[in-house]
Parts: sequence; structure tokens; C-alpha cells
Amino acid sequence: MKQILVIVMIIFTSQLTLAQVKAIKGTVVDGGGAPIPSANVKVQGESNGTSTDFDGSFALKVNKGKTLVFSYIGYESKSVTVGDEEVIKVILKSESTTALTEVVVTSLGIKKTRKSLTYAAQELKGEELTRAKDANIVNTIAGKIAGVNVVKSAGGTGGSTKVTIRGNSSVLNNQPLYVIDGIPMLNTSSSQPNDSFGSTQGGNRDGGDVASLINPEDYEGMTILKGASAAALYGSQGARGVIILTSKKIKEDTSFVRASSNTTFESAAYLPKFQTDYIAKPGANESWGAKSGSKDHVKDFFRTGSTQISALNIGTASKKSSSYLSYANTTSNGIIPTNSLRKHNFGLKQTFKLLDDKLVVNANVNYVTQEITNRPTSGLYFNPLTGVYLMPRGADFNNYKNNFEVFDPVRNMMVQNWVGSRDIWQNPYWGLNRNKSEDSNHYFNGALGVNYKANKWLSIGSRFNYDKIDSKFEKFIYATTEGTLSHPNGRYILINNASTQKYGDLIATINTKINDDFSFNANIGASITDRFLNDEQVLDSNPAGLKIANWFTLHNFNDTQGIFQNYGERKQTQSLFAAATIGFRDYLYADVTARKDWSSSLVNAEQPAVYPSLGVTTLLSEIVEFPSYVSFAKVRASVAAVGNDIPNFVSNPMNLYTATNPTNIAPTFGPQAGTKLKAERQNSFEIGTEWRFLENRIGLELTYYNNTTKNQLLSVPAPATNPEGYQNYIFNSGVIKNSGIEAVLFAKVIKSDTFEWDANVNYSLNRNKVTNLPDNLGGVVVLTPAGVNNYRYALYNNQPFGIIEGVNLKRDAQGRVLLNADGTIQKTGLEKVGNANPDFMIGFQNSFKLGNYFLNFTIDGRFGGDVMSLTQAINDEFGVSKATGDARNAGGVAINAVYPNGSAYTGKYPADSYYTQVGGRAGATGEYIYDATNISLRELSLGYTFKLSENKYLKAASLSVVGRNLLFFYKNAPFDPNISLSTGNGLQGVDVFGMPSTRSIGLNLNVTF
Repeated sequence: MKQILVIVMIIFTSQLTLAQVKAIKGTVVDGGGAPIPSANVKVQGESNGTSTDFDGSFALKVNKGKTLVFSYIGYESKSVTVGDEEVIKVILKSESTTALTEVVVTSLGIKKTRKSLTYAAQELKGEELTRAKDANIVNTIAGKIAGVNVVKSAGGTGGSTKVTIRGNSSVLNNQPLYVIDGIPMLNTSSSQPNDSFGSTQGGNRDGGDVASLINPEDYEGMTILKGASAAALYGSQGARGVIILTSKKIKEDTSFVRASSNTTFESAAYLPKFQTDYIAKPGANESWGAKSGSKDHVKDFFRTGSTQISALNIGTASKKSSSYLSYANTTSNGIIPTNSLRKHNFGLKQTFKLLDDKLVVNANVNYVTQEITNRPTSGLYFNPLTGVYLMPRGADFNNYKNNFEVFDPVRNMMVQNWVGSRDIWQNPYWGLNRNKSEDSNHYFNGALGVNYKANKWLSIGSRFNYDKIDSKFEKFIYATTEGTLSHPNGRYILINNASTQKYGDLIATINTKINDDFSFNANIGASITDRFLNDEQVLDSNPAGLKIANWFTLHNFNDTQGIFQNYGERKQTQSLFAAATIGFRDYLYADVTARKDWSSSLVNAEQPAVYPSLGVTTLLSEIVEFPSYVSFAKVRASVAAVGNDIPNFVSNPMNLYTATNPTNIAPTFGPQAGTKLKAERQNSFEIGTEWRFLENRIGLELTYYNNTTKNQLLSVPAPATNPEGYQNYIFNSGVIKNSGIEAVLFAKVIKSDTFEWDANVNYSLNRNKVTNLPDNLGGVVVLTPAGVNNYRYALYNNQPFGIIEGVNLKRDAQGRVLLNADGTIQKTGLEKVGNANPDFMIGFQNSFKLGNYFLNFTIDGRFGGDVMSLTQAINDEFGVSKATGDARNAGGVAINAVYPNGSAYTGKYPADSYYTQVGGRAGATGEYIYDATNISLRELSLGYTFKLSENKYLKAASLSVVGRNLLFFYKNAPFDPNISLSTGNGLQGVDVFGMPSTRSIGLNLNVTF
């Protein structure tokens, strides 16, 4: 009987005990609500425990009444007694430093703690992306990240931006990879200029890129991965660095409605300087006539532009789901008459938690539509600025403005009214109204992702993403447009461009602690990417022209020679990858990754080897007892290899059709028989250290890197009799080396209850060198051909990437200008006259808070390097520049010159003779090289945050005055050297009638309900 009673009591006790075991879930966050990953969760007095994942979440079975102890380095521990609740939210109070717990979004969307990073990665918070808004989110990076050079397009609002990270490393492409929430983004452009004179097919136009279309309000931050070690998981896409955007997330049990309105006014700044003292001779196109005052009409041509960006964001989240809806509208009127932009952004994101929160499903859709009228162009063709700048002084500009067309009774139609006929100019108002262009972009992005948490240490996720961009360019060119550009009956151009990208991946994530000493995080996965880029349908009535004048329809074409289709890139890349981080006692971490790519563009070529990386970081402050003022100390080192794929149809050449030479359909490029092509490969080494002092008040990060990129893809003209029929042989040769230093210093200079001052300085120095260019290229690779212009952009052996070539005045050993016997000036051939690379760059950010007032500004400095101004050269040739007026007022140009017989030139050289020889696009362009050094106030925001603690409906509101590109503290060039004519490799370091940069100032209003 006693035995039976004991058994019953044991069973009863066991059932009671089991009944008290609870499944507890929860999150661990810091005081600001940010999740704390890898925090320890222990049952007091037991070995039972777990750790949080990268979202700060945990799950644990524990008896009711037990005490859970939450701890993490850098935070005060906290104890919680288990009661009836099933979900626990724990807030840990920070100790002296947060450097140990900061989380950074890295490759493929993988989250890592900053302390464990073995490479340099800098972040920008969402506030910095929207504080002083730009229609292109990428422009807001300028001056804020060490080692990143941001150059704005001359294409105005809606233009793309050239970003170079740690120097140019490729003759193919130097733009970084853009990633949104771990998924590579389709960031293509339908058109980029590469002609210094200007394209005859609509002008040198920047077609914009996808990055210029996205809505900055949708993102909570940006991470810039600069080196190969950071980007190794992207393999053949990662050699140029990575810019990662992270979408906004909504906290549980919150709802909000945010609205913002940003209105700015733009004015043309940093225009060329013109003379108003001399006019043109009767009937002449150049202004080399008598002295007579004339009005400066150039400033009157430009108007005050305006940009209005309005955004609405709605979000709500419960424990099981979240919803986010966004809309943004951008309306802009450019500084050039008739130029306008209209853009609409729509975004929707939905997240669900299923199966007891083990399965997370998220989906998002984004759609953007943009219309641009008369997008600004650069170069000499289809550019209204040539007519504005060069119009003969003494002519009535307003007359040509108000009467840009007149009736021609012979042709029985309105025709262009202008002072003269030259291929590089027209009446600017004829160009704007009778050479009108329409650009449109329609971008769609859809993504679906699922993630299943199999247990506390393993989760499996899969994502699919679809990008599509459709671009249309339409230009209506009326009869009597300049003959180089149009048939006498006019011209009609319609170009449709389409690009798509499909991406899918499957990733397993392991996050566990092996024991109290070792942690292990790993990612293993596969991905596939399909890209169809820049498929074009071209309808161009030239060269045969239109049958009936000014009837812009396909039916009116004289023939179909100008109708054709271009196939862009067609590529599939299949990849396997793996990454692992092993941590020892939270102060020593080893990071290893590997990726293998198989690319369809390398058919008949050599597929790349595995792209590996290895990195180590040590937290010195956790193993060495430093003085109390040292809060954090870390050293890191890494080595890696990444790649850069070859273009489509190179290893497998295809026939080519061009309207200008329709009988020659031979492939443009192809490998010589018996040779195999390779992808570029970059080998990289990086070492760095990070320190923080005085309870995190001061921080310093130093990095040294050394990158070598080999297997550059080069070409030489193929023999006319080559059996393959190629126009050019393409092959691998050449090495580009980059090495440099980056330094980031930040300080919380003042922190009190009423006043705060935060400062940040970033410094970067990059040294670049091109080697191993083959002898059969003469040791030079031309990136921008000269044509009839005395400007060329090229690569030279043992020189930096980006040598500017021009023509100089011939001089003797004493520096005297050499004259011919008739007194004309002798000139050299094309030779090196400048280097487009800066010596070093510095960015300086400041943030002040005084009560509810705030002030933020960014100063951006570029030191060294050279630029060339063909605009100034041509203005001089035409006698319209201030320099030519000053020379005439001075009685000529003082030159130290000598005749062939050795006798010195006496007196002053006639200004008109000097500048018509030295100026112009075919003149001594070496005289138009300027120091590119400049220091500018890039961004400013001054505002007030309203006190709303007692308002039931309005949660937050702020109003600020904002400005961009407000002034130069120093500038030597006659134009803004931070403006680029192209985001490609060509047309760098030169201005050819690019639209002047703008100074913008306005108001920014933000409210949250």
C-alpha cells in the first residue's frame, strides 16, 4: 500500500511540475528600442539558458517562479521573475559604451555586431538621408563617408550620380553595387554620354539610373561596404564596393502616419564669366568687333528653379503582422526654361508571423513613374547653352527669344531665326521648343521572402525579387534645325529601352554558442540572377529623313535604315556561397567566406575560381587593462578576392547593325582564336583599428588597404583579313593598383541638458597606378576618344587611372613660347596635361542641438587633381569670355615668346589672334587645365523641433531651413568640379557646356501622427 501511495505521489508531483513549465518568448532591447543580439538569457541557479538572435528575440522553456537573468557586455544585467506572462520585453540599460553592441547590416542582409567586423563599414542613419533632401538619394552621401567620392550628374534633377569607392579599379565599370535589404538592385542607365563633342542622336544625355528613382523616406539607413573583404559574398559583383539600403521597420504595437514636405528653390551658380565691353563685327559669329557695351543676357536666360518633394508614410504593427504604405511625389522645374520633372513613388510592404512566430513571410511592391521634359544635355550638339554663351555680343538676345521662329513663304512654314549657321549652335529657344525631348521611366520592384526558424540556432530563408525598368526617349526635331543634326524636313527619334532582373536565393543561418567560450554564426546558401539589360528599339528618321516636314510618325520615314533593335546584356549567374564567424569569449573573432560564381557571359571563357575572404578582429579592451579613459579598442585585418564579370556577347560574339554603316555587321569585339577570356579579379588586403575614449565621447577608426585588380579587358583593332570577321580583338591584360588610408574621427564635443555638439571628420587618401598595359596598345588605353577636340581621357602605363590629355603651347628650355616665322603660335600634339584623381578628400560634419533648436552642416573638401574646361576654351575662341575682354582692355596678351631665328617677340600679342589660336576645342587645351581643389558647404539644415508631449494626435513635428551646395570656401576652376558629364569611365575631369551646378535653399517640414 505504501508503495502504491509513493508512486501516486511521484506521478502527481511530476504532473504538477510539468504543468508549471512555460514556453517563454521575448525580446531584449536597449534604451532606444534597438534589438541587442547575442544577449545571454540564463535561468538563475541552473545551466538552462539561451541567447538572443540578431533581432534581439529569444525563446526558452522555464518553470514558473524561476528567475531569468539577462546580460550582455556593455549593459547592466537585469533579472525577471517568470509569472503568467508568455511574452517578455526586457530593456537593458547601457553602461559606458555601445561599441560592443552596435549591429551593422552587411552582405546579403546578414546582420553582424560591429565589434565582430573584420573590415571597414560606415553607416548613415535615415535622418541623414532625408535631412536636406535631394531628388537622388545617392547625392546625400557626399562628404560623409571616408574613401567615397560622389560626383553629381550635369543632367539636372533626375540625373544619375557617379560614385567611386577607393579609387577606379576597372576599365569596364567603377560604379558600386547597390543592394536593398540584402538583394542586389538593378541599377542600370538607359544612356550615358561618352562623346566630348556631343551625340548627334539627341545630344549627350544622362538617362538617369534606378538609384535616382527610389524614395529615401522608405529607408532607415545605409551601409557602405568599401573593400573586397566586406563585399566578398557578392563575388563577381563586389569589386567596386557595395551600398546597402535597409528598409524601415515598425515596432510592435505601434502605428504612425508621417508626412513631410520639402520645398527648395534652385539658382544657377558658378557660371562662366563673360565680357560686356566688345561686340561682334557686322555679320560675324564671333565677338571680336568694336568696343561697345552690351547687356549680359546669360544670367537672364536661367530662371529660378524649384523642387517640391512631398511624402506620406503609414505604418502599423501588431505582434503577428506589420503593414507599411508609402507615397512620394516630386515636382521640379529646372533652371533652364521648359525643363521639368514629375515623379510618383508608390510602396507597400507587408510582414506576417505564422506557426507560433517560427515562420515569417514578407512581401513588398514598389512602383515609380517619372516624366522629364527637355532633360539638360552636355556637349556641343542639341545643347541650348552653346547658343546662349556664344551668341555674338551686340545682337538683341530678347529679339531671338521672342522670335525664335519666323515664317518662310518659300517653304510655307515657320523656320528657325538665328544669327548664323554653325554645327555647334542654334537659337536656344528654337532648341527648347522645336527640338523638344520627352524622357519617361517606369520602374517596378516586387519581392517575396520567407524565413523559417527551425530551432533556436537554425533558420532557413528564401527570397525572390523582380526588377523591371522601362525607359523611353522621344525627340521631335523640326525642319530648319542645324543640318548636322537633322534632315531638311526635320527628324523624329524614338528609343524604347527595357531592362529586367530576376533574383532568387536560399540561405540557411546558424546562430549558436558552442559553449561559454565559443560562439558560431554561419550562412550557407545559393542564388541565381537573370539579367536582361538595355534592350533597345530605335526609330530614327535620319539619315534619309522625313517625307513631309514636321510630321513625326513612322509612316513618314523615307526609309527604314534608321529603324533597328539593339540587344543589351543577357546574363545568368549561378552562385554558391558560405560565411562563418567564430567568436571566442566575445573578444576574438575569425571571419571566413567563400563564393563560387558561374556566369553565362563567360561561355567559351574561363570561369572564375572561388572568391574567398578571411578576416580576424580582436577586442583589445576586453583582454588588456587600459586606462579608464579608453572605452573600446579593436584591431582587425582581412584578405579577400572579388571579381568583375565581362560584358555580354564578348566571349560569344554576335553580329552588329548600325544605321550609319548598315552593310558592316561584323561583331565589334571578339577573342582571337586560341585565346580564352577571364573575369577581372581583385586581390585585397586591409588592416585597421578602432578606438573609443572617455565613455564613448570620442572615437577614431583607421584603415589601410591595398587592392590589385588584374585581367583588365582591353581591345586592339583586328586585322581586316581576320578569319573571325571581328572589328577588334579583345583580351585580358593590364593591372590597376589602389592603396590608401582612411581615417574617421568623431566626437561628442559638448553634451549637457541644454546643449549638444557632435562632430565627425573623415579623411581618405588613395594612390592609383596602372601597369602592364601591352606594347601593342602603345602603353595607352583611350577611354574618351579625342575626335576633332583636343581632349582625350586615357590610361597610361605606370600612371594613375585617369590621365587628361590635351595640346600645349610649344616652349623652349627657358619656358618661352615658340612662334613660327609669320608670328603664329606653335603647338604640340596630344600629350598628358592633367590627372583627374584627387590627392585626398576630407569631409566635416557637425550637429548642434540647443533646446529644441538644431543645426547640421556638411563641409566637403577635395584636394588636388585637375580638370579641363572646353567651355572656357570655346568662349575664349568666340571672344565672349571675360578673359578676352580684359585682354583687349589691356592692349593685348603679354607673352614671353621667341621667333625661330631666336629674336624675342616684343609688345603684346593681339588678343583676337591669341585666343583664336589658343582657344577653341581644337586649340591649346592644356592652357585650360585647372586645379580641381575645392571646399564646399554641401549641406545645411537649421530648424526647430516642436514640443508635443501633451498633444494627443500629433506625436512629432519639426520645421527647418535647408540648403545644398550653398557656397565654395575655395574653388579655382571656372565651373563646379564636383559635376560629372558621365557616370561611365569616359568624359571625366572635363566640362563641355555642362549645365551649371545649382545652389538650392528651402524649407523642410516633418510631422508624425
